[in-house]
Amino acid sequence: MLTLNFPFFPDNVCEEHGIWDTFPCPWPGCKNGIDDECFQVQGCIEGQKVTTYKRRAWQSPLGGTYYNWDGDDLPNWFSVPKTFWNEARRLKLITMDLPRLIYHYTTLEGFIGIVQSRSLWLSDYSFLNDKRELMHGAEIIREVIAGMLEARPNSPITDLLHHWDQEIAEPNHRVCIASFSAENDSLSQWRAYGTIALGINPRHLPVHAHQTRLQPVEYDHDIQRKLSTVYLYHMTQMYEADLSADRLERIPDVYHQTDRFIELAAFFKDSAFRTEQEYRLAYIENSEVLNSLNVSPPPKRFRVSKSRLQPYVASDELFPIKNQHRPLEIEEVILGPETDELFERGIREFLDSCEMVDVSVRRSRVPYRT
Repeated sequence: MLTLNFPFFPDNVCEEHGIWDTFPCPWPGCKNGIDDECFQVQGCIEGQKVTTYKRRAWQSPLGGTYYNWDGDDLPNWFSVPKTFWNEARRLKLITMDLPRLIYHYTTLEGFIGIVQSRSLWLSDYSFLNDKRELMHGAEIIREVIAGMLEARPNSPITDLLHHWDQEIAEPNHRVCIASFSAENDSLSQWRAYGTIALGINPRHLPVHAHQTRLQPVEYDHDIQRKLSTVYLYHMTQMYEADLSADRLERIPDVYHQTDRFIELAAFFKDSAFRTEQEYRLAYIENSEVLNSLNVSPPPKRFRVSKSRLQPYVASDELFPIKNQHRPLEIEEVILGPETDELFERGIREFLDSCEMVDVSVRRSRVPYRT
């Protein structure tokens, strides 16, 4: 049987099947996969047991079959997000193409803190002015749940669907996000968020900030509904598979947690905001699951924002992997339309003092009084 070393970061891409993963493409016969129906992975710690992964087939509610690699040591619940987003890419519900850079607009104070710490600050969603946005996505998911209950009123998963519906209506998970824009010189972003925009390679962010999800925000209601449908049907299939394989003995209530759905909802916004072209880096904290695995959550930190204390988590403190620290990489700094030559000079000298001499700096091309 083929044996692979434990991979820390995703580096296998299959555009045909939407795969961006740490393992080979699971589709049978794919040139980016393997012929064997299973393989083994050697753990990263000496003495850790070898895990066997088997090819598994799942049925899509939108038609057809899709695949993933199913490990033998944990419930399928842990692989739900990875498998779902791979399938969403295969169905062209989300794109595999990412801009070379995305831009985080911030204040001068925020810029100094980000550069000095080489990390991002993911703000607690419940303290943001637009916190009601999360309910937009939650309502889409509840619509799909209602349709599933109507179609299968006496299903073995009926109780689980009712539970999800009730919990999603009043989510209590800690949600922290950092926002970016695909626009590198946007007047609306300058007005809303500050005088500096940091250009960051989106492919580096998941490597830097572990246990986060980076996705473009979806504004189309029809696609939001399709994504919710695929997610819910996949979750129920995995639940039934784990029940039949007796994999839920250690954490029997893990499927009753709704953080997976809250993460999905965090990437849905009303179509009126489409011009923002927003990308989000999201971290969803589930204290019950962390406690069951004896894992401590990242520390809660605070900063001053608009004369208020704003809780946040630092991206470099999200479950760092030992000996695998990757500081935030900033490739470009753009200065807002109200900045001048002296402001630019100060920014350049500050970056040089922080040993970031290769970061390019330029001023906005937006007219000062636009």
